[in-house]
Amino acid sequence: MSLKSLLQRVAQMIVVLFGVSVLVFLLTRVLPGDPVAAALGDRASGEQVAQLRSQLGLDQPLVMQYVNFVTGALKGEFGLSLVERRDVGEVIASRLPATLELIFASLLIAIVVGVPLGVIAAVRRDRFIDGLSRFIALAGVSFPQFWIGIVLQLVFGLALAMLPITGRISGPPPLTVTGFMTIDSLLAGNFSAFTDSLRHLVAPAIVLSTGPLATIMRMTRANMIDELEKPYPELARALGVHPLIINYKFVLRNAFTPTLTIIGFLVPIMIGSSFVVEKVFGWPGIARFGADAIIANDFNGVVGVTMVVCLFVVVINFLVETIYPILDPRIRSGETT
Repeated sequence: MSLKSLLQRVAQMIVVLFGVSVLVFLLTRVLPGDPVAAALGDRASGEQVAQLRSQLGLDQPLVMQYVNFVTGALKGEFGLSLVERRDVGEVIASRLPATLELIFASLLIAIVVGVPLGVIAAVRRDRFIDGLSRFIALAGVSFPQFWIGIVLQLVFGLALAMLPITGRISGPPPLTVTGFMTIDSLLAGNFSAFTDSLRHLVAPAIVLSTGPLATIMRMTRANMIDELEKPYPELARALGVHPLIINYKFVLRNAFTPTLTIIGFLVPIMIGSSFVVEKVFGWPGIARFGADAIIANDFNGVVGVTMVVCLFVVVINFLVETIYPILDPRIRSGETT
């Protein structure tokens, strides 16, 4: 990617973040209901309501409120949360690693399982394995995630006692370095904590990966079929190249670029879907906090979570666009001509 393209992407990211911040900030301010009165309850006096309103800055003009919000957001401060009774930035900092760990684990499962299954289904088109992959894809997008989660809890948590039902770890947590329980356990050399946190992660990660796995598998299959119908795989076979090398080194490389685009779009969808998984498995992530903030009309919590998720999405899409030329030489040569 050239310097000009890089600067254009960064400028687009700033414009998107600015637009989202204005839109979400205005929506949380104009929605009906008084969040301060709701947070203090019916027995609060008018003086107490006015004091908290002043503390939250709601007695200032709307433009000044937005300026204060942007100034605080640049320092990682999003204002007082009416749900957690502390700064939203602190809440997000403590909960974000849990959500990211869950999403990365789910995405890893979806890619590691979905891509090979898509390749096999394309190579063995209209055979048994292709039909099986269609069934898995249909099941992955048809069954509600909360239902799959409850079934896993009943079977592997209660009946077989193989996996924990809720939480991130049963014993004492390791010293926080990254916030990722599995990584911090390894950094501390605490392998029992690593095994414990990994067992807690398996079930929610499998549930969250069902939809993305189905999408990645079907997208890989369709793109592989298109590439296999081109002349170069046939030429490679005629030259005696091993089928595994043809399929996984040549064809998959060309077929994976559209799948990579889909993976970039799957990340924000997974953040939204993780709310259900975090609720079912008692996972202390920001998606659950965001849902609680919406229910409680915690406007600072809603804005803070939305901005962090938006930042995460634009960064992921930026990284995906950066990886394109590395994976696909056609895009790289197109930039240089």
